[in-house]
Amino acid sequence: MKTTLYDEIPYTKLIYQQTQPNHIATTATLFGMQPPPVATCRMLELGCASGINTIAMAQAIPKGEFVGIDYSKTQIAEGQANIQQLGLKNITLQAMDFSDINLGKFDYIVSHGVYSWISAALRIKLLEICKQHLQPNGVVYISYNTYPGWHTDHMLRKMMLYRTKHLSDPKAKLKQAKELLDFFIKVNKRKYDSYSLSLRKELEHVSKLNENYLVHEYLEEHNEPILFSEFIEQAKQNDLQYITDMRTPFVATEDFTFQDSFDLIETEQYLDFLRNTSFRETLLCNQDIVLDRNLSPNKIDKLNIAAPLKPSVKTEDIKPDEMLTKFANLAGETVLSVTSPLLKAVCLCLGEAWPQNLSFDDLMQQVNDLLFMMDKETVISPADIDEVKTMLIEFYLKKIVELSVYPPKFTLNISEFPIASPIARLQSQYDKQVTNLRYEIFTLDLATRHILQHLDGKHSTVSLLKIMQESIDNGDLILYQGEDKKEPMEIDSEKLQNYLIDYVTNILQDLAKKAYLVG
Repeated sequence: MKTTLYDEIPYTKLIYQQTQPNHIATTATLFGMQPPPVATCRMLELGCASGINTIAMAQAIPKGEFVGIDYSKTQIAEGQANIQQLGLKNITLQAMDFSDINLGKFDYIVSHGVYSWISAALRIKLLEICKQHLQPNGVVYISYNTYPGWHTDHMLRKMMLYRTKHLSDPKAKLKQAKELLDFFIKVNKRKYDSYSLSLRKELEHVSKLNENYLVHEYLEEHNEPILFSEFIEQAKQNDLQYITDMRTPFVATEDFTFQDSFDLIETEQYLDFLRNTSFRETLLCNQDIVLDRNLSPNKIDKLNIAAPLKPSVKTEDIKPDEMLTKFANLAGETVLSVTSPLLKAVCLCLGEAWPQNLSFDDLMQQVNDLLFMMDKETVISPADIDEVKTMLIEFYLKKIVELSVYPPKFTLNISEFPIASPIARLQSQYDKQVTNLRYEIFTLDLATRHILQHLDGKHSTVSLLKIMQESIDNGDLILYQGEDKKEPMEIDSEKLQNYLIDYVTNILQDLAKKAYLVG
């Protein structure tokens, strides 16, 4: 394998929530499938880069088996070193071409950021691999750039390729491409026709992209967007059928009801035209599987539920006979106004459990207990259970609640020797943006990352204080005080030790609330 731009400037090291087996299996379940159990799944990632995304799967699902494939020996070597450092035994990363793959059957196959960025022949091969290596009830995830949304980006890519056609050094290409973007932004600043405004918006967006992403999205040899309908036609040629798109799994199509001739694929294509869709994350399964696209409330029975709901008043002040209770999300935005005592109890129980998940049965038991405390004569009927199911489905569609078949494992309790997610400890060594066990990304400050790196179960909370003190003494860490947090704290201050105790405690509590700690 020859060294390429892909080797010299590696792709961004990100973990993608939507590619994780739990999210894929949950969506497939809602579409009437019975996908393979996530807890013991066999998973293949095609084009895994340094493998950080595959590693996240292996960490989260210890009884599963995970294989990552990429043609870059450089990135695979980096991933293998990380696997050894983390001590994972259920994952293999291999450097190979698609043509060499012969690895048996897989329950889930993921290919993120690959399909549009390889040759036409390899795109055909990728879909053949998915068909040949997929279990009968397995699910495939493939992401790709789409028209019409990528038309403007495609033009920008052509501009940058034209500007850098005489260059071979990747860093020189990147430098000239960025200079070209800045030049076009400058000369376009005073133009207000529709084309210029549209171009300016896209130029400014692209100019702010991560440099690694910019290189591989706009300067690689291949990046061929495709119409959604064309992609599905290629999938059909390999006996794979469309399930849904991970970004918009359930989309209202009332606007097309007057066109009885529109089938599902045509409807999705016209929606892409209307939305100017530029990227899709499509789920596929074997053609002979019968799907149920009706999101019936009964599908929620076997799922786990989570929701960050906070009541507008204290929980103890809420009365069953009150007319209205408002609930807000984590951002403090009111997302619900509830009058029913039953539905209030559901929201309160979910909010109390957050960020943990509750099974449907556990949720209903907690709701029953709470209603009994409020009114001892309350009895939950089958009709009440159906009402709750219907409400949860509505909340899912509004993105108020999360559903899962295999909820993430983390703890809110802080032990004497705290342990953080191994991947989070690894990421915190080289990046401010660190992924938690719910696959959310938070930007962590230097002190938090410093503590996080030592949460390996070998450092007590007392030793963490000493580590912080040593970092301050060495000048590696500066703590600030005052209302604006701009005044450096004196190292010899009598208050420093007490401040550090509170500081470290707050960091640990914040990491727990943000789902970084394991039991």
